[in-house]
Amino acid sequence: MHPTPESPWTQRATEPPVSLSGASTPTVRALPPRPSNSTSSTPGERRPGLIGRRRERDRLDRVVASVRGGESRALVVRAAAGLGKTMLLDQLAERASGCRVLRVVGVESEMELALAGLQQLCGPIIDGIDALPEPQSLALGVALGLRAGPAADRFVLGLAVLGLLSNAAEAQPLICLIDDAQWLDQASSQVLAFVARRLHAESVAVVFAMREPVDERFAAIEELVVRPLDDVDARTLLDASARGPLDRAVRERIVAEARGNPLALVELHRGAGEFEPSASGRAGIGTQLEEAFLGRIRRLPAATRRILLLAALEPVGDPGLVLEAASSFDLDAAALAPAIEDDLIEFAGLLRFRHPLVRSTVVAAESASDRRAAHRALADATDPESDPDRRAWHLAESTLGYDEEVAAELVRSADRARVRGGMLAAASFHARGAELTPDRRMRSRRTLMAAEDTLRSGAVQDALRLIEGVEPELLDDHQRARADLVRGHSRFYVSPGRDGARVLLEAARRLEPFDGDAAVATYANAVIAAVLAGSLAGEVGIRETAAAIIAASPARPMSVGSAAAFDALHGIATVVLHGYGAAAPSLRAALATLRSLVDVAPTAPERTSDVRGYGADLSEDVWEMRWQPLICLLARILLDDDAYVDASRRFVDSSRRNGALSTLAMAMSEHYPALLMSGRIAEAEELYDAVREIMAASDVPEGPDRAGWFAAYRGDDAAKQESAAAVAHRVAERGEAQWRLSDRMQDGILHNSQARYAEALAATASADGHPFDLGLAGWVLPEQVEAAARSGEPDSGRAALRRLQEIAEATGTDWAVGLAARSAALLADDADAEALYLAAIDALARTRIGTAQARAHLLYGEWLRRQNRRVEARESLRLAHERFVADGAHAFAERAARELSATGEIVHRSAVGPVDELTAQERQIARLAAGGATNPEIGAQLFLSPRTVEWHLRKVFGKLAVTSRRQLAAALRDPAAATG
Repeated sequence: MHPTPESPWTQRATEPPVSLSGASTPTVRALPPRPSNSTSSTPGERRPGLIGRRRERDRLDRVVASVRGGESRALVVRAAAGLGKTMLLDQLAERASGCRVLRVVGVESEMELALAGLQQLCGPIIDGIDALPEPQSLALGVALGLRAGPAADRFVLGLAVLGLLSNAAEAQPLICLIDDAQWLDQASSQVLAFVARRLHAESVAVVFAMREPVDERFAAIEELVVRPLDDVDARTLLDASARGPLDRAVRERIVAEARGNPLALVELHRGAGEFEPSASGRAGIGTQLEEAFLGRIRRLPAATRRILLLAALEPVGDPGLVLEAASSFDLDAAALAPAIEDDLIEFAGLLRFRHPLVRSTVVAAESASDRRAAHRALADATDPESDPDRRAWHLAESTLGYDEEVAAELVRSADRARVRGGMLAAASFHARGAELTPDRRMRSRRTLMAAEDTLRSGAVQDALRLIEGVEPELLDDHQRARADLVRGHSRFYVSPGRDGARVLLEAARRLEPFDGDAAVATYANAVIAAVLAGSLAGEVGIRETAAAIIAASPARPMSVGSAAAFDALHGIATVVLHGYGAAAPSLRAALATLRSLVDVAPTAPERTSDVRGYGADLSEDVWEMRWQPLICLLARILLDDDAYVDASRRFVDSSRRNGALSTLAMAMSEHYPALLMSGRIAEAEELYDAVREIMAASDVPEGPDRAGWFAAYRGDDAAKQESAAAVAHRVAERGEAQWRLSDRMQDGILHNSQARYAEALAATASADGHPFDLGLAGWVLPEQVEAAARSGEPDSGRAALRRLQEIAEATGTDWAVGLAARSAALLADDADAEALYLAAIDALARTRIGTAQARAHLLYGEWLRRQNRRVEARESLRLAHERFVADGAHAFAERAARELSATGEIVHRSAVGPVDELTAQERQIARLAAGGATNPEIGAQLFLSPRTVEWHLRKVFGKLAVTSRRQLAAALRDPAAATG
């Protein structure tokens, strides 16, 4: 009766998920159509309407008024069980005339089915999918089983749902009501919470109703906390619910016992004749309600209890399915009549329980064997073609002990869930499949797959727990390598420093004979872990990691990109072990190769491996994102400004274009410094604010606070120290010592800008000679040399200068040569200093590092003034001052102004213009629009709907007094705006 476990599973078990070659794509099926839940329930005959709740009704009325007025709203209605959340949603739907209302109901037993909640919401408006941009249309189509393709980043999916809702709201305002949101499947809740936080001006409202406490997935959304009824309203409700007169004493005891809970008031009075209050109110309302429902359920006929159990375990409320399952017990619809008459369940198109507590009490009232029999009947009644995943889950719940056929069904469901992007659901199916697997060897393999899916879903601690259940001796070498990979990545995410490099190196070594692509990617992660750990690394640090890479021999053939990446890693290892001179040629070659691979994308997507366990054909953008982090690191090591600025920008652009928030934080951590050093401080801060807002609308960790960078360049001491204090504990806990090096560099910039040279020297001296300063050496060493020269400690700067000169000699880039010449000038005799300053200015003028150019002019101007060459000094100081003012580098501008004043020149303050009135998000939108981006393109980059972009642009036009996009670049007073 059940599918055999052979072919598909056997192939998956023996083929490594990290390799794409020969991997088969699971069959994509659309999720089954579900009966609509978009109409509110018909109140039971003895159920009164909403009583009291003026405060709550006023809040919900304001939501309706907002969407009618063209705004968007998101609201979480939070309350304990029985306080009337669903009735409030019913009231909102009734009062939303002129609006379209969509309803979703979370069901506890459906939490394992990926995107079930999203399918409920999008089903009625899915016709609008073709109007979405292709990447979003594909993502949503794959998620709902309508199209075949790779699983999308969930934030592309979120953007697709945002666009779908926004487009649907163009015809009439749209209100989405999500009841029992605490029981949504994880994938749906992540997407819907993201959408809710990105609503602005679409005429869309999303209202979640959930029990207390609110799930952290819905944090930072406006809340409405539903309070218990006061005694007056409680008595009114009780009188309206009563079938006849109540004894006054009993009435008051019920009011006191219910403590303002409407469901308790309605339900407890049914047993008023035999009512016994709890001793001193120790029993909770939930317990009392369950006991009340349990008493009523036990008084029902056995046949009614049996069919109620089937309805409780069938989450959709499909009466046809329930009745088909009931027929296996020789039951029909008549068995439901006593439960309908007792107002425990209603039948209005769907079978709907009086309250979720009734459903859970029905299930708890029956024995485990009865529940298994009910699940088996539901599985037999469920169509294996249209609804294989629900059928598999019912089969699993009906099984006691081992069953390979059911386990294989669950594995196939895991494959389908993964294709739709439901990684946690895939992990749950795999884990349950492993529990039912009789063969120990196969059980360990399936548990490994569950751990891989769990890691990819972001549940790191759960992945670690699962991987501990794998028996390594039952795995082959490749599978043990995959297990090491899960363990290494999990520990890296929890605590990147200390032991992360060692675990990842072990995984990379095991992977070498089987999958060169995965081994190279794992070695790259080991390098990152070692660099981050720095001096806090355990027994394996950057030197040990470098030695392992030199000795590595990953299996070939590898993809072209992986081969170039391995050459780059080999060069990085050479820098660590033998210095820049030995490594520079191979680093330059690897950088050129990787850049050319990105510049000339493959005509067909390259088939390459995914180190987390599963492969996919990569689009051009995703292929590009894979190598940008390594390109950025190489560019920083070589001080290649063109490569660094371009690679960091492309990394950000491709991440935003693809909605890949999981890489956006990493991309921005590279792009912020590139913008800062290019002199675009305001733009860097705007981007930082925009990305933080996006991250706040997601569950992706933002990474360390970057405000210290901006504060250092602006010369804001208090903000810099506040940022450092905010990050220090987290970084120390995670064992990331490289942050300390970055922090010392920021202190060097800050104190040098304020002419506090002794403090700058104290900060930067701690960075000298560290072997883990890869990519930061060229940034921190010039600060140390300047601080040493100006504080009268030239000997302290000579070692730093020698290292800087080594880098310049080896790389030959204008950035490195200019910094070395500028630093040498500071320590040179007056007879040699001028030629060095001019050489530095000349070299840095050929770079895109505007701050370095301005500082060279500042230092040269200061030297000229001390030589009493005031007229010549003014020209250089004026250039520096103008650049610092334009950049927003206030402390450096003030330092240049003091020097200019000492030459006799009067310095004027700059005026504030209309651009300063724009918000950070408005400036971002204006810059992108000035660069030619359309509203949908801007929305895709900033995770906004096109209608919200249009709304912001109208405000921008008004503030800048322009009438077209063509006028924006000039109005922004920023030549870079024209290029985005």
